[in-house]
Amino acid sequence: MTNAPLAQVRDAVHGGQVGGFVAPDPLGTIVLFDSPRGSRSSSRRLARPAADLVRRTGVPGWMLLANESLAEATMLSPDAGQQSLQWAANWQPPEDPAEYLSDRKAWDVYCGEIATAYGRPERGSDLALIRNDPVPGRPRPLVADLLRQVCRVFDLPDVAVGRSLLVGDEPGLYEAERVDVTQRGLLGRLLARS
Repeated sequence: MTNAPLAQVRDAVHGGQVGGFVAPDPLGTIVLFDSPRGSRSSSRRLARPAADLVRRTGVPGWMLLANESLAEATMLSPDAGQQSLQWAANWQPPEDPAEYLSDRKAWDVYCGEIATAYGRPERGSDLALIRNDPVPGRPRPLVADLLRQVCRVFDLPDVAVGRSLLVGDEPGLYEAERVDVTQRGLLGRLLARS
């Protein structure tokens, strides 16, 4: 998802190598890219069309992935590349207080770097608060809820969390519009499959 205008995102997807669905939202534009062919769908492979979209629009964006045990939020910037945050459902922070503080400081710094690369340095401390450390007497948040928190920190639509073309053919998003890529001959079709 991105804050780039709908028309610009639609044109970028149309001119890219992977089609999908584009949906407007008052907080931004949501893109659900078609799932890759074959059985491999690593986060790096899934990020390629999103990174291409960010390069074409010149506006940073986020790729959000989650299953029952892991959530990943990848910030994509036209200038700074990609930086990812991950949360495991069974995460246990270090028990040693010094180790915990060191881990926490590293997390805080990294979140600050991501927020700065996204163009919102003032949001780094808010991003760093998105954690799933166990808290006595409280249930752990679902990993998908952590992704919704990322959306709130950066004023992005959270309605796309849990939506994916990896598991079905329909986007399940209001006003989603199918956008296919421009056919570019044999070489273009071969590159789109990689």
